[in-house]
Amino acid sequence: MNKYMFLNKFMNVITFIVIELIIFVAYMPAFANQGSNGHGEKHKIKAAKHDHMEDMFRLKEQVPEDYKIMNRTPVIPTGQSLSEGKSLYLEHCSVCHGENGNGKGLVAAGMRTPPANFLDMAHSNMYGPGDKFWIITNGSQETGMPAFSKDIDIIGRWHLVNYILSLQEQNKLKNK
Repeated sequence: MNKYMFLNKFMNVITFIVIELIIFVAYMPAFANQGSNGHGEKHKIKAAKHDHMEDMFRLKEQVPEDYKIMNRTPVIPTGQSLSEGKSLYLEHCSVCHGENGNGKGLVAAGMRTPPANFLDMAHSNMYGPGDKFWIITNGSQETGMPAFSKDIDIIGRWHLVNYILSLQEQNKLKNK
């Protein structure tokens, strides 16, 4: 990797961190008055889950039908595809979604909408492979998900979808 590619990747990471800090500071007042007073906490958690689901449904509505009907990726999930997907995931996604896909990345706690937990099949099954590809490509203002169409080429985005699906399969096998 030459120094310009390294510098570009470094600046992308720094930019992302700065944006997340701005978002965190903007929402900090909303968290300032949250004490643990029993019933109020339960209500806030329930409301947050409701808002999260509303965000997910709004995002699902934005995905064009051509993507919704895709029930598999056009790139065969070979070992090479999964390896490339993992590399891209660790570089671009794990900071929010966590290294194992559980939605608990380094910046997840400061986000208004929690990042997707790819291991929670009730939520993750809501989006098929085409939906996932479209979301990776276009991002989502509702959830704070950035678009990766400029950072990751088309085949790379499909490798990423393959890898995310493999995380889900690994989790299913582990929990049997």
